[in-house]
Amino acid sequence: MSDLAEPKLTAAGRVLALLDAFTKAGSPLSLSEISRQADLTLTTTHRLVKEVVQWGGLELDESGRYRLSSKILGLASTSQAMGLRERALPHLMELHYRTGMSVHLTVRDKYEVMYVEALRAHPNYTGRNKIGGHFQLHVAASGLVLLAHESEDFLEEYLQRPLKRYTEHTIADPGHLRSTLEKIQQQGYFVAHQCVSPSAGGVAAPIVGLDGEVRAAVGLTYEVNQVTPTSLVDFVRVCATRISRALKEKPQLDPRTVDFNRRHAGMS
Repeated sequence: MSDLAEPKLTAAGRVLALLDAFTKAGSPLSLSEISRQADLTLTTTHRLVKEVVQWGGLELDESGRYRLSSKILGLASTSQAMGLRERALPHLMELHYRTGMSVHLTVRDKYEVMYVEALRAHPNYTGRNKIGGHFQLHVAASGLVLLAHESEDFLEEYLQRPLKRYTEHTIADPGHLRSTLEKIQQQGYFVAHQCVSPSAGGVAAPIVGLDGEVRAAVGLTYEVNQVTPTSLVDFVRVCATRISRALKEKPQLDPRTVDFNRRHAGMS
């Protein structure tokens, strides 16, 4: 470990740490919880929260706790990940319809997989693989698929981090993880059986971006003893291929959207 002290956060860094606290928690937070999650003093947290509320980025819920506002959603809607979601959604819906199972779209967010879309088999699901949720890359099928297509330097860096184990099947041994990633590269998909929960498994395949690199993954969650996982592989791979193809196509606006835009601009 380096003897150098951690650099002091700038004003912008403190605001970003505050917002990131909600990503870690995934739920409304009190001032003291924000302070702890963001590693800021309570005084600084109080001041920054007040400023972000005035800006419109935070709001109070019925219990007096803070949550991200719809303004943050508006900012997120312009992101590359949300653009990917728009292209992928018709194909995710088709996969969901054909299998009747939970389907999700993921991207890498530093050392974690982030879910940018999730279509549920059951509407009352509250697990981590909800939209905006995170898992370490080595834990679930989608994360492993993304990790398999990262550089050797990134993998070396990742393997220096603690590899959390959720079940006895979680791939947390560095040697086993390396061989698994090589297998994923060769076969183009992965079945993660009981890696997150003893009652569930996942199938995932890579999505290739415009630059020819793997930038996302499509995944499907199944219940153990309810289905044969290998029977789902072709469904997931076809979906991933169709999304990859859609990313390369020039987007076509619906004629009704074009007409609306023209009228709104006073052009007709």
